[in-house]
Amino acid sequence: MYFSARLSIDPSQLTKIERVEPDQVFGKLLHFLTSGATSKKIEHETFTAVSVLQQLNRLFWEIDINNIIRLSHDDIDIYYDKEGKKDDLKDALDNYELTINDAMSHHFQTLQLVLEHDDRNFIYLIEIDINRTHAVGAYPIEIKINALMKEFRMKEGENEESVRAKMKTRFAGQDVLDQFIQEQYLSFETFVNDLGLRVRKHIRIDDVKIKMDKRVVMPKSKDRRPVSKGRRKNPTREYDPVFDGYYGFGDILLYSFLWSELLHDHHMHVSDVTMIGEGADVLGSIGAEGIDASDADLFNADMDFDSVDNGLGEVDAFDSVSDAGSDSWFDFGDMDFGDFDV
Repeated sequence: MYFSARLSIDPSQLTKIERVEPDQVFGKLLHFLTSGATSKKIEHETFTAVSVLQQLNRLFWEIDINNIIRLSHDDIDIYYDKEGKKDDLKDALDNYELTINDAMSHHFQTLQLVLEHDDRNFIYLIEIDINRTHAVGAYPIEIKINALMKEFRMKEGENEESVRAKMKTRFAGQDVLDQFIQEQYLSFETFVNDLGLRVRKHIRIDDVKIKMDKRVVMPKSKDRRPVSKGRRKNPTREYDPVFDGYYGFGDILLYSFLWSELLHDHHMHVSDVTMIGEGADVLGSIGAEGIDASDADLFNADMDFDSVDNGLGEVDAFDSVSDAGSDSWFDFGDMDFGDFDV
């Protein structure tokens, strides 16, 4: 298990709403037939890359978060720490201002900042995605936070069994595990809510939305070990950067790949969690009713994952997170063509 949060931020800036001609052939046809009514609406933010980074830098400096992993501008890495350097945020931002020119600062499309931080309970991976151009109604700045339990980190000289032994003390009974998770999650909520308050203090915003959840990894591979997938192209908003293979995070993430197995072996009741595949895809969620992990093949490490029913046919509490709706190109319903993504 690990914890995940999304802070979606709408800064107080001037915003232009533009129409963009679609790229696909079908979309171009509709565009022509409707005299442009089907053009996709987008919002274009007027802030500069440097101004956003300056505000973020003040925010993170105040809470002593200064360990940067990655800084990229339009998918070009300006800085990427592959060695685990410490306290390098200032150097990276100084290098950024030297690397880009005024035109790049004003006309960028995407900016990404990835930070690492730790406190008494967690090792955090914090990804800030800034999208100058985005769908109408979507917020241009999103902060993704992943919190991994520091207690179970695999240290030098340790192996998988060492990690498993640490975890077993927390799986001694249902009450023991529930209390541990509750205490950890409360600590995580405090961190995220504090960050949200500081965002309001340092960045002029119209709104900030916060979403948090508990996540359980459901490994498909038999060895139940994290495998670096590398940075995903065009990740969904639900995607967690902890799977991107950053330096040292394999040792931190290992316990989360063992968590579902221990839930099964120790007959634990599981509720209010999001299920994540080992490739960072969201599989679904278990609601408040919960399920007994020992009765669900999904949690059984000895089962061939491809043959598992996943409990979908048996457990009402297991709900799909996404609802794709109609797949028909021609089922427009009451949709406004001005917002139709074609």
